[in-house]
Amino acid sequence: MKDLCVVIPMKDPVYSKQRLSPYLPPAMRKNLSITLFKQTLKSLCFHFPQWQRVVVTPSLCIADIASTFGCKVIFEHGNKGLNHALNQATAWSTQEGYQRQLILPADIARLDKAELLTITSLVQDDVQVAIGQAHDGGTNALCSSPPNAIEFCFGEKSSKAHQKQAKARGLKSRTMALKHLSHDVDYPSDLQFVHQLNAALSA
Repeated sequence: MKDLCVVIPMKDPVYSKQRLSPYLPPAMRKNLSITLFKQTLKSLCFHFPQWQRVVVTPSLCIADIASTFGCKVIFEHGNKGLNHALNQATAWSTQEGYQRQLILPADIARLDKAELLTITSLVQDDVQVAIGQAHDGGTNALCSSPPNAIEFCFGEKSSKAHQKQAKARGLKSRTMALKHLSHDVDYPSDLQFVHQLNAALSA
């Protein structure tokens, strides 16, 4: 059996970061989403080269970027939303025989190696689902064993929804709100990270 597959969902960057539309013009939102995506892949390649990386996307541009980082690309069928796209990727992970799957959004402000190890190491023995809670109650990381252990409920207040899914299926879950993993770039208050991100990528 293969160990861990990390799935990174990524929508077409033209349509990304809509919540920031009153504050950033379309070109800046697109560039921000691509910058965050590249940073995510760069961090995973550097710290966890042993993890299989899978990008699920409808975008040819994103697929090209993912390929340059050695990722498996799964093209999203139709426009049925994030959870549907994740089901596609999870079907692949399950078919390929991965024991664990980590779903990781591409817009975390800063990925911390120790935090990712904390989340993934929770899913062993008697714990089947580990949830990295976002600061707004969403889910910024979801590790499960097997990959299709629960139904995906990404969206508003999804961390509690994922807890309920695990409980309903008789699975043990753990939820953690980690310092860096809890912060994505989605709201105006998160824009303080943009300059830091650009500086880090150009360094």
